[in-house]
Amino acid sequence: MPSRPFEAGAVRALSWDVDGTLYSARRVAVRYWLAVLAASLSGDGRSAWQATASLHRFRRRMERLRREEGLIEPDDARIGRRLVLERRWLLPAMAAVGARTGVDAALQALRSRFRAQVAFSDFEAADKLASLGLTRHFDAVYSGERMGWLKPRPEPFRRILADLELMPEQLLHIGDRADTDGCGASAAGCRVLLLSRDFRSFRELQTMLVR
Repeated sequence: MPSRPFEAGAVRALSWDVDGTLYSARRVAVRYWLAVLAASLSGDGRSAWQATASLHRFRRRMERLRREEGLIEPDDARIGRRLVLERRWLLPAMAAVGARTGVDAALQALRSRFRAQVAFSDFEAADKLASLGLTRHFDAVYSGERMGWLKPRPEPFRRILADLELMPEQLLHIGDRADTDGCGASAAGCRVLLLSRDFRSFRELQTMLVR
């Protein structure tokens, strides 16, 4: 499908969602469950299922908070405990699957096109970016759970704008969910492009933004 016309206009910086945008959550989930099955067959099933239950409770809690007001009390200890589980069980699956096709090339090209490029995830994403081999492309990594707001709250976007000293129309957010990325960025006055809705591949996105 040919790239649709897109005028970047005043955009000076890009903000990238991580989960579901830079990598396929479905493919990572398949790899994760294969690892859980392998652990079960090798005698480490209890640890694998405990980790799975804990991560599932975390996701349910985050979605509940999102549906309410999107406010979250930052808890470094709780985040730290979850990161230990992710490093043991989730990140190996993510590293094996890798980033979506074309992501690395697009990030490289767009980094030279715009003044700044940041990652903004609801959840701590530094380890995920490292597992995907993408850390070098970003000037900063923002975590909604550490800032105290989940998308679609506009406050995290306003924090990014303040840090980068930008007006809302100068930030373009790239994500995959209209109800979180789309609504949050729009509420802060930022522009937004969504995977599957506005572009189908990262090669297409690169063509849209690099003129």
